[in-house]
Order: sequence, then structure tokens, then C-alpha cells
Amino acid sequence: MYSAIWTKEAKADRFQVINWYEKILSKLAQEFNEEVSHKVQNIVEKYPKIAKNVHKNARKLSLNRFPYNLIYVVDDVRKEVRILAIVHDKRDPKVWRNRI
Repeated sequence: MYSAIWTKEAKADRFQVINWYEKILSKLAQEFNEEVSHKVQNIVEKYPKIAKNVHKNARKLSLNRFPYNLIYVVDDVRKEVRILAIVHDKRDPKVWRNRI
């Protein structure tokens, strides 16, 4: 099993999206957070390479209910999944590419 390592930028992304949904409806914020947690758990426990490579060694996995993607890299030697970003589908990829 791999371990999940969240970068400070990815933590900030997550917090920002949760706060945005909280302003709309607190249940949406909770559901977003739960989906992110579930996706990361699935990546580290079962399928670290489930998402396709999109830039260098970064992988992009779409959320099911929300228009956001998890951007992450897999380190097979350390058995780590490093979460780089949570970005909106319409966001310019340059936002996260410099995080690799």
C-alpha cells in the first residue's frame, strides 16, 4: 500500500474549494471533501496508477460529482502518492504544472 503525501498547495486548493461550496450549501462542501478523501484512499490502497499521465510524471483523476481533478505523482520506490493539486476542469494547466 502507498501513503498519501499532500503538498501545501494541494491542501490550500482543497480548503479553498471546500470554503467555496460551504458558502453555497454546507452539504456540498462535506460531499466534496468525502469524494476527495475516497478518491485518494482508492489511489493509495488499490490503484495508484489508475489515472493517465498528463504532464511529465503527473497523473490527473477526475472527481465524479464535481468538476475538479486530482493531480498527483506516484513514487514507486518510496511507495508514496504525492497530491500536487485539486483543480477545476476549466482551469489552465499551467496553474499546477509548475508544482511538479
